[in-house]
Amino acid sequence: MSDKGRAIFNFGLDEQLSRELFLSRVHPEDRDGVDEAIERARAESHTFEIEYRLLRPDGETRWLISRGRYVRNDRGGVHELIGVAIDITEQVEADLQLRLQREEMTRMSRVSSMGELTASLAHELNQPLTAIATNAAAGKRLLAQGPPDLKEFEELLADVAMDARRAGDIIHGIHHFVRKGEGTRGPISLNEIVQEVLRLLHSDLLGRETAVETQLAANLPPVDADAVQLQQVLLNLLMNSLEAMQSIPAGERRILISTKCEGNSSALVSVRDYGGGLPKEDLDKVFTQFYSTKPNGMGMGLTIVRSILEAHGGKLSAENTDEGARFFFTLPVMRKSEAQEVA
Repeated sequence: MSDKGRAIFNFGLDEQLSRELFLSRVHPEDRDGVDEAIERARAESHTFEIEYRLLRPDGETRWLISRGRYVRNDRGGVHELIGVAIDITEQVEADLQLRLQREEMTRMSRVSSMGELTASLAHELNQPLTAIATNAAAGKRLLAQGPPDLKEFEELLADVAMDARRAGDIIHGIHHFVRKGEGTRGPISLNEIVQEVLRLLHSDLLGRETAVETQLAANLPPVDADAVQLQQVLLNLLMNSLEAMQSIPAGERRILISTKCEGNSSALVSVRDYGGGLPKEDLDKVFTQFYSTKPNGMGMGLTIVRSILEAHGGKLSAENTDEGARFFFTLPVMRKSEAQEVA
């Protein structure tokens, strides 16, 4: 081993090398995988390439990529192992920092979206809270009139409990949407994502006098995704559609949301509005950072949407239609066997 290699692994210059010594430096969580990869290469006479962590005696963790192969003698026996180890710690740490920054930017976009929806959310919360107050007042009146009808009183309490759960669900949904931390992926129904976001936007759609039509494909396969991030994608696209139709007469404001299968490998979600359309000279501009068609827009919404979809193996596109514009994205669907394994 070269002097530089010994320095990476923290081996002494005169220290006798062995497979056991090498594995003792590999991070305990990666050790079995590295050992299996090397053993498989020896048994099958193949080269190996593995990425793993070192945990050195001084407590420092390093990331390495190792490539190598076994050399055999004339009798077919193993003669030596030739390999190279590349220290990629700086690259891994830079990638991690970039990912953390991207996650924080994405979360701040969700927080910004919640700020724009403050009036709508206040209205959504006001409905169950008003119902709770009304039912509580009715219960007090029943008690003041003498021994109450127990059945009627139970119905009042059931209504209070139902409205309290509804208010709690709204608050929980907001907290879940703006939370900080890594997302959790799993089998997600795109149709359910559409319905959840429409519930979130219900009051805002009414306030802007906008009709929404849905054409959701039956038996749409699930996708492997983070539900909160997909909600953010759809919420951004719908908010863009609403803002694109601000100058349109109220009776003509419409949004069409559709889902469908694209062959056997992907699902497509489309959001079409009937506004003024996108810049005709260069449609791709709308996906550029800091480019916005809104007077006070930051130009980050669609950039974040695209980065979320690309991280999920999907693709975002846009086009002008006869009236307005259409944004649509595709995501790979899960095979039945994959969905069953996760479940």
